[in-house]
Amino acid sequence: MDHSPHLKSYVKKHPDNKMAWYLLGKEYESSGQEGKANYCFNRAGEVFEAFEHKQIPADVWMEYQDKLVQMSKEKERRTARARHLLTALMVLLLIWVPSANAPKHSNENASVPPGTERTAVDNVKAAEVPDVDPKETAQIGGTNAGGVFTAQGRKGSGAETALADMLTKTDRLPPKTTVLGMEQSGSWLLWRDGMQPLLSVQNRGNGGLAVQSYDAAACACKPSDRENLRKAGLEWAAGQEELAVLNSSMRAFRSQHQRLPRSLDELTRNFPDNMMYGTTEEMKKAFVPMRNLLASPGQRTGKESDQQAGSSAESSPLLASSLHGRPFLGQPLRIVVDKSKHRLGLLSGNVLIRNYSVGLGGEKTPEGKFVITDKVVNPNGKSNGEFGSRGMQLSATNYAIHGTNEPDSIGKNESLGCVRMGKRDVEELFALVPSGTEVVIGTGGLPDQVLVPDSRFTSESKHDQTNPRKTYHWLN
Repeated sequence: MDHSPHLKSYVKKHPDNKMAWYLLGKEYESSGQEGKANYCFNRAGEVFEAFEHKQIPADVWMEYQDKLVQMSKEKERRTARARHLLTALMVLLLIWVPSANAPKHSNENASVPPGTERTAVDNVKAAEVPDVDPKETAQIGGTNAGGVFTAQGRKGSGAETALADMLTKTDRLPPKTTVLGMEQSGSWLLWRDGMQPLLSVQNRGNGGLAVQSYDAAACACKPSDRENLRKAGLEWAAGQEELAVLNSSMRAFRSQHQRLPRSLDELTRNFPDNMMYGTTEEMKKAFVPMRNLLASPGQRTGKESDQQAGSSAESSPLLASSLHGRPFLGQPLRIVVDKSKHRLGLLSGNVLIRNYSVGLGGEKTPEGKFVITDKVVNPNGKSNGEFGSRGMQLSATNYAIHGTNEPDSIGKNESLGCVRMGKRDVEELFALVPSGTEVVIGTGGLPDQVLVPDSRFTSESKHDQTNPRKTYHWLN
């Protein structure tokens, strides 16, 4: 059947729907009208690029086409419920796109860290999802801004796989899940800074989903819960930092002792056994569930693994607020120092959690891979206070990341090779990273943008982490 008249009518009323342009182009192509088809494909833009490079089952996009045609034929009967169903169908359509060999953005110059998946969803903008009636989806947000959160890059990143995983397993999808959007800078996703709600998904049971977009370009409505969700999302992100510290510390302990810690006390002892600086109340609640997640990795797979994660999360509100009861920042924390920009970045995978301004020594600052060994509070130097209130030695060298009594040197090449940090920055970093953290020093890679939140990460320490018997000879 020739659907082109109805599709043509639809795109006239919805010129921004690139999926509709693509389907109209396929209609013209099947009837031999190549000129009109090419015009439609050009209007389809990224959708054409994504779908033409994929093995898309025909019944998937045909079902979407039939829905568009139906909406065109019955425009007088179109209701909020029909728009909702179309939105859910579109989201599921995006999820069904395979992730292998997905096309990249043509204007992307930065390389992607190994292990970062990309999907064709990268090339389908939120504006292509039809609007949802606010009355139909008001119950998604409401006054309850809590619930389960996850995040993804606004400009497309491997984080879409988390959304795909969420929507394709509706039997275990929480009643409400909010997806937060992170800005992207080169290969990095920027944590916390500028995070905004992208969409909320409500599980109605029996495979039914309700989706509310919060993207201004995609949603003509103005959901009243957007600001509440933004605040709740930032609280969730701060909590994920606590889980990231705990996760990295337990992994580092296992690497050094060939076993997981039996208690938090094993991670927070006096120097030199101060693997972790301090703890929080949420870390105490999350310790046992996190240990269960890290125990015998790879031996439990599939449904059994997910059931164990869900069971563990029940005893940890922080884990329970994450998708499938797992920390979002699941990869170990690591540090990258960019000598060309005088920046020190704290990362988990391709998520840039912090980006500090630092002082260096130019060519005197060595390049290469190191690990943090000694973590010292108020390290002794040749003169009083030259290393500030915190010091983290880099492997078995005379180089360290430390504070300074010369704050004007931050951003300059005035050290003898060490990495200098401001007081608030070095104290926060000291609390975030465990001993054993990987440090890579090189040239290039980090953005210029300084990334530090107004509310800094803090934890409580009740242990002696000074080393008064030693004078450090770091090349300050």
